[in-house]
Amino acid sequence: MTERPPSDSPPVPPRHEPARTLRLSQAWYLGVTAIAVALMFVFVILPYVEPKPTVSGKAAPDFDLPLLSGGGSGDRVRLSDLKGKKVVLEFWASWCQPCREQSVVVEKVAKTLGPDVYVLGVATSDVRADAAKFLAEHHASYANVYDEDGELAGALEVKELPTLFVLDKRGTIRSATSRLLEEKELRLMIEAAE
Repeated sequence: MTERPPSDSPPVPPRHEPARTLRLSQAWYLGVTAIAVALMFVFVILPYVEPKPTVSGKAAPDFDLPLLSGGGSGDRVRLSDLKGKKVVLEFWASWCQPCREQSVVVEKVAKTLGPDVYVLGVATSDVRADAAKFLAEHHASYANVYDEDGELAGALEVKELPTLFVLDKRGTIRSATSRLLEEKELRLMIEAAE
């Protein structure tokens, strides 16, 4: 093995690339893209994530609420009076556009249910006069009550509107959802509440 003689030239330093910086237009584009992705998440993806109240499987709290529609002046509805029937509770407010869409579905289903299912709309987070006006304009075939202080909504952990609950004949919450349902989905929820 032969050795090479040492070279008289100094070693060559490694080449360093110049530091890259973003131009203003690139930074602006990245910022706008990040905002667009965040907005897409909030408005496109998040609505399909179903926030569920955590009360499923528990007994629904008894309530005694004044009727807005579906009875005489001064009439009230008590959950304890509905034992032996499945109960659908639809929480809504007159200012809530998705609630208006959901009420159309609930109306269609309510008209086809037998006497063993009681559908009850619950106006909450709303001004009583506004809720009554909405009902006068839309003529729901099922009864609606007014949850004045939001006590029932609070007890059932309603955080979004519309929210629907299906109770079995013993008053146990069998399903709960805080998203728009199609007719078929609502019917399946009611059938499953045995």
